[in-house]
Formats: sequence, structure tokens, C-alpha cells
Amino acid sequence: MSSTHAAARGGLGPVERVIRILGGSALALLALDFWLTTGGFVAWAWFAAALLGLDFVVTGVRGYCPLYARLGKGRVRPATIT
Repeated sequence: MSSTHAAARGGLGPVERVIRILGGSALALLALDFWLTTGGFVAWAWFAAALLGLDFVVTGVRGYCPLYARLGKGRVRPATIT
């Protein structure tokens, strides 16, 4: 079995990963608090903000951002294609 290495964008550096994890956690927790204490349409906006914070946490833990990859930004990281 052979593997070919191709360059894939979308990788995050260590500093950006930490910022995403901490900032995303803070945003998600704060937004969840506001979501649970407010009502009406505003509650849905806070729920959306909580999901955005969760996205930041997930991309920070994974070290890869699909949006960055689509835009051609981020660190180049080797991708194994089999």
C-alpha cells in the first residue's frame, strides 16, 4: 500500500488552538447562561452564540478549521492520501 503526501491547509497553530479553546469555552458558557435566563427570540440568538462557542472549542481541540481550509488559510499540514 502506498501513500502520497499532499499539502492541506486549515491547520491551526498552538497559540490559536489555546485561544480558540479558552475563548470558545467562555463564549459557550456565557451564552448558555443568558440562553437559560432569557426568553423569546433573544434566547435563540444566545443559543446560536453557544453553538458558535462550541464550534471554536471543537476546532481548537482538533487543530483543524474547515473554514480556513476552504479559504486557503491556516498552516499547511501534511495530509496522507491512500
